[in-house]
Amino acid sequence: MFRYKQRTGARGQILALFVLSLPVVILVVGLVIDGGTALTQRRGAQNASDFAALAGARVIAEWIGGDTVNGTDANVQATITTSVAVNGGAALTFGSPNGPKYVNANGAAVGFVGTGGIPTGTVGVVVNSSRTWNPYFLGIIGMKNWSASAVATARGGYAAGGPGGNVFPVGIAEAFFNGRTPCSGAVSSGANCVPQQLTPGDLNVPGGFGWLKFGCSGYGLGQGSSGGCDNSKPFLQSEIGPPADSYGCCTQVGLPGSPDKIGSLPGNKVSADCSYYITNNIVVTIPVWDSAGGTGSNAWYHIVGYTGFQLTACDGGKDIQGVWRVPFFTGPTTSTPGFAGAPLAVQLIH
Repeated sequence: MFRYKQRTGARGQILALFVLSLPVVILVVGLVIDGGTALTQRRGAQNASDFAALAGARVIAEWIGGDTVNGTDANVQATITTSVAVNGGAALTFGSPNGPKYVNANGAAVGFVGTGGIPTGTVGVVVNSSRTWNPYFLGIIGMKNWSASAVATARGGYAAGGPGGNVFPVGIAEAFFNGRTPCSGAVSSGANCVPQQLTPGDLNVPGGFGWLKFGCSGYGLGQGSSGGCDNSKPFLQSEIGPPADSYGCCTQVGLPGSPDKIGSLPGNKVSADCSYYITNNIVVTIPVWDSAGGTGSNAWYHIVGYTGFQLTACDGGKDIQGVWRVPFFTGPTTSTPGFAGAPLAVQLIH
């Protein structure tokens, strides 16, 4: 007869090995779970830095554009502080080596944010933000506190490229901006906010009223789209929208080979309806031209850039009115305006 003999020694060895390996198991699990949290926090810190840098760069763009009311060091500090807080970053120490700094065109620091003024030569800002949190599993073995930091640099200035979205099909002469400044308040709240007529005869070619046609094989920025080249009222209305249908317009002006001319849409387009933009106080992007030629359907405008207008009236095709607003575009940016009335832009560098 055989009898089973319990091997208590082997069981004890297994138990001992389990006890010895338990910290390793916790460490591995902790690295997986808390490591994932660390990556999330790292992304959060980067987002906080990115948005804060862009917010600061927006104020710097206003400063570069000559706005001494909004473009101030105090506003740069305030907007960075608010953006970091909204995105969960730790409070920043302004004026310290680790605090936000102003940078020049070469990326070199030229001063600290929050010290009273924006230094000469500033084109951007660098922001370093961080997040701190308590690990869960790794806290069991003594890792009580982790932190992640991230840095971002953004530039502000004038827009050097074309707009990122659709363009409203009416042009305005560069001469229109002489002696004017943008409207920053409500419509008709001041001299700069009184609606101006965008389509008087002295600002357009003979037979034209400022309307433009996109997508043409002869004249038209952003050629090769399905828009075609039509002078009809339905074609204009399809361009107007909403949404505005720019038929592939627009490329960055001034580039080698860029067709910086755009055709005129002649005649009195009395059925033009802009009510959607007027009712909703929408600022539309409008091409700006410096020279023109031709007449009627063979006319063209030479585009030098874009700016923003809030439409206030569109009574038929001869009377388009609005107030000049300066929109913000996505970079690239430049510290010098390409034309009178050039829009501002911000650009995330790193």
